[in-house]
This record gives sequence, C-alpha cells and structure tokens, in this order.
Amino acid sequence: MKVKNVLLRITSVLLVIFILLVTATSSFAATSWRTKNDEAKAAKVLSVTDNIVEIARAEIGFFDGNNINKFTTWYYGYDTSAYWCSIFISWCADQAGALGTAIPKRASCVSMKNWFEIRGEYYPAGSDYVPQKGDIMFINTAVDGTDDIHHVDLITESGFIGSGENKKVMCISGNTSNLNYEGSEYVTEKARPVSGPKACVVGYAHPSYEKSIGLRGDIETFTEAHTPPFMKFIESKMISMLFRLESFWANVVKTFRMQVADFESRVDAAHSKIESDINTFKEKNKTRFLTDKTTELSESLTEQTTNAELTVAT
Repeated sequence: MKVKNVLLRITSVLLVIFILLVTATSSFAATSWRTKNDEAKAAKVLSVTDNIVEIARAEIGFFDGNNINKFTTWYYGYDTSAYWCSIFISWCADQAGALGTAIPKRASCVSMKNWFEIRGEYYPAGSDYVPQKGDIMFINTAVDGTDDIHHVDLITESGFIGSGENKKVMCISGNTSNLNYEGSEYVTEKARPVSGPKACVVGYAHPSYEKSIGLRGDIETFTEAHTPPFMKFIESKMISMLFRLESFWANVVKTFRMQVADFESRVDAAHSKIESDINTFKEKNKTRFLTDKTTELSESLTEQTTNAELTVAT
C-alpha cells in the first residue's frame, strides 16, 4: 500500500512537471513564432513600401504631351485626356499590389485625401508627423497659404532634407513639370519645400501597407476580388458615363459663363455708347445754345445801333 502511494505521488509530481514543461515550451514557441511572424510582416511591409517607390521611380522621365497616356487609360478604361497625378499614385499602388487596401483608386486629390482622413491616416503639414518613405503628400500648387489641394506626390525618402526655411521632402510626382519647370505632363523626382515662403505641402497620408499583405481585411479588396466580370463591366460603363456627364456639364457651365461674359461685355459697350451719345448731345446743344445767344446778341446790337442812328438823325 505504501509503495503504491509513493508511486502515485511520484506520478502526480511528474505529471505536474510535464504539464509545466509543455506550458512553458508552448509559451516560448508561441512567443518565438509571434516575434518571427512580426518580423516577417514588418519585412513584407517594407518590401511593399520599397516596391511602390521603385515602381514610381521606373517611370521618371515619362512624358505624354496631351494628358492621354497609359495611366489615364488604365483608370478610365479608354483613351481620354485627364489630370493624372492621383491616377499615377493609384496606378503605382496597383502595380505593387496595394490598390484598394493601402491606397485607393482615385482621380481626385481631395477624394484621395478624404479616403485617408476617414481611416485616421492623414496628418496636416503643421502637425509633428514626420513623413515616411511610401507616404502620400498633398500639395497646394498655388502656394497661397490655404489648405486647398491641387496635386499629390509619392514620398521617396523618410524624414526631411535641410532645416529651418530650407526644409524639403523628396518625392516622385506625376502630371508635373520636369526639373527645368517645363510642361506639366512629366513624371519627375523633386524636392518639395515644406517651410519658407515657397512651402506648398498641405499634409501627408501614411498608407497601411500591412493591409496589402493580408494582415487586415479591407472591404474594397474583398469587393474587387468577388465582383463578377459583368458587374465590373457595368461599373466601368457607369464610370465612363459619369465622366462624360461631368464633361458635358463642365462644357455647359463653361458655355454659360462665356455667354454671361459676352452679355456683360455687350452691356458695358452699350453703356459706354449711351454715355458717349449723351456727351455728344450735350456738346451739340451747348454749341447750338451759344450760337443762338450770339445771333440774338448780334441782332439786338444791330437794332440798338439802328435806333441810335435814327435818333441822331432826328
């Protein structure tokens, strides 16, 4: 009985030790796996970031001359002339496998900015945020001190270049001038002023590139992957129709404004003519009035002279 009890106790102790060893080993293995997995994920994120920058860099020197190019054709599905700085960013994201997850498909700079802002990934230029490689930078080309956004770039180097009034950010820009400030249909790498009188940066977006490697789901990616071909066809036709409708109304507004301007010009011309006619009428009447008065005075003097002569003669 005593031997049986001793064996039972030894077995219980060994079982407890075994459970503790398994738990410790499992915990260490899980921690090790998580560490390696996190490192792998971080490496993949860096890989996507480097990839999108290199894709953009490969397009440096591109020039089209009329804003009809492979980027606009890719976006709209047919050859059309359009501003394409945002489209260029979306195209690079598509080539890097980050479209719809880290970066949206947009033709509007403001719409792209809003997409990031809704997700908490947008940082105004006046904040403490330091831009990172692969970030999106929003530009005010008018350099008028407002938050109006006219252009968008892809940042190629983390941090700032220079300091004080000479602080700049390196970026690649599509639908822009070359380094000699010629044209506006180039892909160029340039340094944008962040401070000083020529500061033009409105804000930055930090894309969640981890989404593009499957760490988190994104409804746009799911939709893109599960949309039937005929729905994509309908979507492309609707986008085309909306674009044409937008162009139509833009032309209507432009024509209306031209007609208003022409009407205002005609009114101004008519007003000027009326003023001229009034002045001419006044001048004519003034001359006629002076002529009548002169004649009247002359006749009066003649009459008085005649009367005087008759009086003398009498």
